[in-house]
Amino acid sequence: MTIQSVQTKSGQGLGMEVQNVGANRQLAAYTALVGAAAFIIGAVLWSTAGADIDLSVTNGEMVDYLTTAAANKPVLVANLSFWILGALILGVAGTTMANFSKRRVWAQAALVSYRTAVPLVIVSYVAMLSVVVQIAPDTSATAVSLAEVVGWIGSRADWLATILMIGVGPLFLSLAGQGDWAPKWLVRLGYGTGVCGLLTAVAMYANALGTYGFVIIPVGLIWMIAAGVVLRRSV
Repeated sequence: MTIQSVQTKSGQGLGMEVQNVGANRQLAAYTALVGAAAFIIGAVLWSTAGADIDLSVTNGEMVDYLTTAAANKPVLVANLSFWILGALILGVAGTTMANFSKRRVWAQAALVSYRTAVPLVIVSYVAMLSVVVQIAPDTSATAVSLAEVVGWIGSRADWLATILMIGVGPLFLSLAGQGDWAPKWLVRLGYGTGVCGLLTAVAMYANALGTYGFVIIPVGLIWMIAAGVVLRRSV
């Protein structure tokens, strides 16, 4: 094998590697943007339904929730379906970003976060769907007790997964991509999502998910959208 042929193959290998990195960044960019959009659409549907299972569980208002959920069943089913879709797509975005990030310790931490968050949040949304589809509009004592237990599990699993997916997940991804694809301002925003994740964890114990515990949602989705734009421009 001549030196020239070795150089040619080396150049081809380097070109393919660059091409693969570009394709992975493009995949991460589009899935981050589409996943965030799916969650925003789901949130709009949720707000129009006027049924908040978190507050109902916390305030002991499950009877009202079951009545409202029954009257808005198609909207809530669509809402939770969009959130399931969004979780799957953001899972692809998060794991893809971790896979091409160079700081491997933080990348592995991000992978653990997303691989834990995606199945956890899907189960939580299915639990919420079971309350809407299988229990509502029954407001008997047995139905209410069952809905309170299933709703509590769904709500807490959802928030735990949220902390992992758009709280500490973006923080780990920011640190994994620091000095490579993640600019300093995105890393700072990643620290912000980590702080919001901590606040949400505190809010779960303080029954404050409807106040400061909710801040993680806009901040985390803004990070995802920002990361998608950054990666799209870097391709």
